Amino acid sequence: MDSLTMQKHELPPTNQKRMVAFINHFIVSTVTFLNKFASDCESKFVTYEQKIQNLEASLLIVEAKLASIDVLKQLNDGPPASAEMKPSDSQPTALGSSEGEPVPAGEVQSQPEISTLNPPALERDPKYDLYFKMLQLGVPLGAVKNKISFEGLDPDYIDRFL
Repeated sequence: MDSLTMQKHELPPTNQKRMVAFINHFIVSTVTFLNKFASDCESKFVTYEQKIQNLEASLLIVEAKLASIDVLKQLNDGPPASAEMKPSDSQPTALGSSEGEPVPAGEVQSQPEISTLNPPALERDPKYDLYFKMLQLGVPLGAVKNKISFEGLDPDYIDRFL
């Protein structure tokens, strides 16, 4: 067994031409792999870009169809839903301390402990009526929020009313 083992310092050096051939082969195969990988990634990016363009075109078509619905046009042109309430409903009232009679809103403001217990109900902004109608018609919430942000409004506003 001792005769079969060789020490590394006894081995002859590797031929320089052979070493250069190994290194060249490694570099060529690595560059070929990287070029193929980059080409595959680029083709996938082009495919996804085309899909995104198709989605954008479909979204524009859907928006145009929504804009053509008469109910939504009337909603934008008509008075806001909060203005259709009775005048007596729009004024805040509180129960009297002993008799249970309603007290006008001016007297409620003089009693701060009552006004802090019953915060005022949020009223819908008329700018958002179109988007609430879209939700009622079954348009997904995410799509409505995207439309709101596209129009330059706050998309989180409608969450307060859901």
